[in-house]
Amino acid sequence: MRSITLLTTMLLVSHFAHAQDKIYKADGSIINAKVKTVGANTVTYKKYDNPTGPDYTILKKEISSIVYETGGQDNFKQDDDKSTKYGRKRINYGKNIFCVIPGAYSASLDGTINDAAIGISYERQLDKFGHISFYMPILINFTSNKDFRDYDYAYNTGGTATNFGSYHSYTFMPGVKFYPAGNKEKVRYSLGASFFASFGKEPYSVYDYNNYNNTGTYAGPAAGDYNYALYGLMISNSVNVSVTKNIFMSIDLSTGFPVSDNRHAGSDEIDELVSPFIQFAFKVGYRF
Repeated sequence: MRSITLLTTMLLVSHFAHAQDKIYKADGSIINAKVKTVGANTVTYKKYDNPTGPDYTILKKEISSIVYETGGQDNFKQDDDKSTKYGRKRINYGKNIFCVIPGAYSASLDGTINDAAIGISYERQLDKFGHISFYMPILINFTSNKDFRDYDYAYNTGGTATNFGSYHSYTFMPGVKFYPAGNKEKVRYSLGASFFASFGKEPYSVYDYNNYNNTGTYAGPAAGDYNYALYGLMISNSVNVSVTKNIFMSIDLSTGFPVSDNRHAGSDEIDELVSPFIQFAFKVGYRF
């Protein structure tokens, strides 16, 4: 009788030693448990050595597999495309963003800049978590029939405009963007700092004529055009939206601070800098 009791006890001990679920975590540790539920994002269980104790919950993204007492098994593959955060699908966004800029507009406080523009831009993520990016917008600016002091392009001796035409400039703005919360989610704010250089031309009569004082020599249309360059620094605020894994949009509002400008340096010795300006730009593009 004693032998039968001992054998029965050993069999029960053996059964309960194996009658447990094993939760294998992604960090290599193992939890001996009794799994209660496997949800969309979490697993609820009781500790095997305390079956009447409290329920415990663990995120599925922390688990590599569960082996049940019945011999069944669940495997949880973790990667950037299938893991979840706060119940949402995490997307593995690319590090490169190429955009078209279908609309941009710049206006200075003194009215000397009043330009619409189109362009392109490229952005490259520099760190693992997407906090810092290099970016390079390039714009083609189209000026109105005004000079850079908001007067018509050319004047005759009576001050009446005699020459009209559309002139343009090219602006390059290499810089860096800082994403305080990284750029791995659908909507992110960024702060940018860049250097800008703008190259263009305008009629020589604007270069040579003082439109403020009506002094100087008006050379007329035959004098042709002259080239100018404008340099400075720019601070940008952007709202960046990853509509899908590959479709990207951005709305930028920037402030420019010119530090070098030869557009006012004519024979009338005008050498004032353009005042600070604001620039609005809308971008849409492809992220990869």
